[in-house]
Amino acid sequence: MSLIHQIRIALFLVIIATAGGSLIFSTLDSKAYLEEELIKKNLDNANVLGLAMSQMEKDATMIDLFISAQFDAGHYRYIGLFDPDGNVITERVNPDAHTSAPAWFTELFTIKVTPGASNIQTGWTQYGTVQVESDVNFTYDRLWKAVKNMLMWVLSISLIAYIACGQLLKRILKPLDDVIAQAQAIGDRRFISIEEPKTTEFKAVVREMNQLSTRIKENISKESERLEEMRLRINYDDATGLMNHDYFMSIVDSKLHQESFGEGALIIIRICNLAEIDRDIGYHKTNLMLKKISGAITSITNHQEDLISGRISGRDIAIFCDQPKDEFVLAQHIKDNLLDAMTLAHTEHQTPLFACVVTKTKFTDEGQHLFKALDFILELSHLNNTQNFRIVNANSIVSTKHQYLNEWKALLGNAITHHRVKLEHYPALTAQGELIHYESPVRLQLEENGKWLTAGEFIDWATQLDLIRTIDALALETAIGLLVEDNIPICLNISESTMRDAIYLNTLKKLIQKTAINTDLLSFEVSEIAAFNHLSEFKTFARELKLLGCRVGIEHVSLRISRLGELHDLGLDYIKFDASLIRGIDVHDANKSLLRGLCLIVHSIGIYTIAEGVNTQEEIIALTEIGMDGLTGPGIRL
Repeated sequence: MSLIHQIRIALFLVIIATAGGSLIFSTLDSKAYLEEELIKKNLDNANVLGLAMSQMEKDATMIDLFISAQFDAGHYRYIGLFDPDGNVITERVNPDAHTSAPAWFTELFTIKVTPGASNIQTGWTQYGTVQVESDVNFTYDRLWKAVKNMLMWVLSISLIAYIACGQLLKRILKPLDDVIAQAQAIGDRRFISIEEPKTTEFKAVVREMNQLSTRIKENISKESERLEEMRLRINYDDATGLMNHDYFMSIVDSKLHQESFGEGALIIIRICNLAEIDRDIGYHKTNLMLKKISGAITSITNHQEDLISGRISGRDIAIFCDQPKDEFVLAQHIKDNLLDAMTLAHTEHQTPLFACVVTKTKFTDEGQHLFKALDFILELSHLNNTQNFRIVNANSIVSTKHQYLNEWKALLGNAITHHRVKLEHYPALTAQGELIHYESPVRLQLEENGKWLTAGEFIDWATQLDLIRTIDALALETAIGLLVEDNIPICLNISESTMRDAIYLNTLKKLIQKTAINTDLLSFEVSEIAAFNHLSEFKTFARELKLLGCRVGIEHVSLRISRLGELHDLGLDYIKFDASLIRGIDVHDANKSLLRGLCLIVHSIGIYTIAEGVNTQEEIIALTEIGMDGLTGPGIRL
């Protein structure tokens, strides 16, 4: 029962009790007053009759007629004439006396009246005594009518007060709804702040809860920034500010093996005469030159989120792109920026000689093999390099089958029309081996009875043809069907464009209403890049899904650790840390400390942590010790 309802009932009962008490006491007072008046009336009537009969002749017939006339003219219950010995001379009794008041009322408020008596004289001797008792029924009628009127008034006032009190309380307690909503949000792991109400008591509560939310947000932000500094210190090169060898290689490997990866590009730039420059100008100036070079590269990668860069050896810098691009045009763009930077650097001695090798990358590539092949080509290319920047296109390393856009449009359209879509299932387990959900990436069959393509093989074309949202919608229908049939926990990966599409949410709502599935078994996850690049849309998307009872998470978290505090008010269910942070965690103590801190932050706002790309039993043991809640990857089996 709501507080408003309880207060209304309490007020109603108080009014009833107060009015009821007043009614009872006023009725008793009225009864006492009427009893006193009736006693006076009886006495007065008896005196009048006694005086009148004392002056009359004492003829029995005349006295009898006089008493009858008096009885009929007044409201009497009884009139009796007695001789001096107490014997009845004559009497009149009203046999039809009745009242409109109920019997329980007359019993509860019995009116007790003493009859009036008066002596009758004949000369100097007593003739007899007359007794008069008025009819009390009219008194009961009057008292009952007064009680009914007062009762109706009390009930009317109580009802009006009940309704008016409800409206007034709703207005007074309106801030309480906001307080309750804030408390529920905190219970749902959304640490929100609300405007302080004017009511003193509510203001104190809201102020404390707002301070709690603010402190949690500040603590998360500060700890996230501290861990971001640790991540940069662990995984970035001091001299250039680029990713170090291990971290860059780990990210490239994780990108190459992601379901959504289809095609990208890898560029390695070598400073061929770095040793000679270092010998001529010294360590300090060489580092300044390296900062100029890395700054030029960073300015490019910062403006293109599909690019990452790292220093993979003393003289080699690598750039990796996880989206389809013309790799030679990209390398030329980097070359122009580097040469401009070196012109501004005014190197006093040798000019840096750059050798650059570029290649496409595919889902099937292995990072280590790619780097070894490119290193071999670089060695050959820079031996006789007299140019200050030479680009070698090494696309012969990776064989690709070119598909024209119109061909893909026909193939994808045919697959969508005939619903040749299915979901694979890879388990995400708790540290104790219990199932959290099945990661369910999409598989598409372009031709009937043909090969089922992974997401990485068609997602780029689907995105270019603006078909990715349609494919996501088909995946959703497939997932709903599986939930209806098997009732298994399913997790869907949502693309950036689908996340921002209101039609997708409407489709989901209709399917849920139509099938009445257990929405707690349906999870949706968005990549870190999509979530933080469109944080407002992601928050809207997440809140709508939470209202439907679904679970929401972020995957591939690695580069935006410092922004984790911005998720404090979303009520996310889980966060998946990217494989680049997980790979080899059993031997990387620094990354252990980083992940342990990240787990503490995420746990502080009630979010589940899951490690991606887990391969070995040693990694499983290390991640369990760190405090990771869940695990997924090639090494995880149900």
